[in-house]
Amino acid sequence: MRQLFTTLFVLTTVFSCGQKNTPQPLPDDPNDGVDTGCTTCIGKATELDSTPIPIADRDIRSIFFKDGQAGNLPDVSPLKYWNRLEFYKFLRSHAKDYDNDLMVYIGRRDTTEYCFRQGQYNADTKLPIMSASKAVTASVIMSIIESGKLKLDDKVSKYVPSFNNEKKDITLRQLMSHTSGIVVESRFDSRSDLTLAQNVDSIALRTALLFTPGKQALYGSVAFAVASRMAEVVEKKPWAQIFQERIGSKVGMKDVVYSPNHPANPETGYGIVCSMNEYLRFLTMIYNKGTYNGVRVLKEESIALMEQDNTNKVDPTYGLGLFRYEIQNGVATEVACLSAKGIHAWINRSKNYYGLIFTQAGFEKTILTNLAFRDLVRQKL
Repeated sequence: MRQLFTTLFVLTTVFSCGQKNTPQPLPDDPNDGVDTGCTTCIGKATELDSTPIPIADRDIRSIFFKDGQAGNLPDVSPLKYWNRLEFYKFLRSHAKDYDNDLMVYIGRRDTTEYCFRQGQYNADTKLPIMSASKAVTASVIMSIIESGKLKLDDKVSKYVPSFNNEKKDITLRQLMSHTSGIVVESRFDSRSDLTLAQNVDSIALRTALLFTPGKQALYGSVAFAVASRMAEVVEKKPWAQIFQERIGSKVGMKDVVYSPNHPANPETGYGIVCSMNEYLRFLTMIYNKGTYNGVRVLKEESIALMEQDNTNKVDPTYGLGLFRYEIQNGVATEVACLSAKGIHAWINRSKNYYGLIFTQAGFEKTILTNLAFRDLVRQKL
């Protein structure tokens, strides 16, 4: 009987996060959008939010039935209850892989399917997200492309004169799909005594190509700085202002900054510092195919293009700022943003849900667990 009580309370604790607080994806802009955020993971992080407490003499009926509705189960189906229990058990048993500090959110349409927190952080704690920044940067670039000021197949040398050398044929598309041949990282990235313009000119003149552009693929971040410099040239504004005007202010990231220690030389491939909820709002926009909180941020066609193979079949893993997974007939049914910190965001298009794992435990320590959890969610939802 004691085991029954404990199981019932675990179910109540784990499954109490079905709040409807995320926008429903629609083909057209909704008139009354709803803000996004993990309300369960907000607040003082002093205890394990998902740790059950003994229920003592609590009435079992009150756990499963609504007040005054004898015999009627709550809105969440029994299958969803058991799915959430599986998620809970997995995350608790693998918490050490995240140094016992993680937050998880899974959403579908206008409903929070599951959320979990363990450790010192909450959903408003600002943390470096490293390469999960790439999808945000790519979204800013896509917004500029929609305005007609840039084209994906424009050459960098058209806008940045220092690239009129062996790098003159590199295109914007190649920069954001890891096929440019630009160095993976450079000594100019994090210098506070440089502007982004000076950084990019240094890359053009003082680094060698790793391979012929368009012929190979190699993951890196420096190319995103070059893409962002192209944006500064056509917009005639610093990157921080461009980001806020085109994406940040529209998706609830108005306080987000790239590279706070050297904002004039932002690491646009990995420099964002933000909270889980701030990134969740951006992810919701991608999931909603360009809309957030009733606002059309990007065209649906732009989101589709970001999720396509942009490497000319050199490496179908890469879209624009996104990784492509579960590829069927050339179409990725899942796309993801990965991070050196272990932060892991993904969207499943075939089953219509999205997820976010927020941690600082590191890529190598978490990647297999992240992928295993993604697989579990894919099976259950």
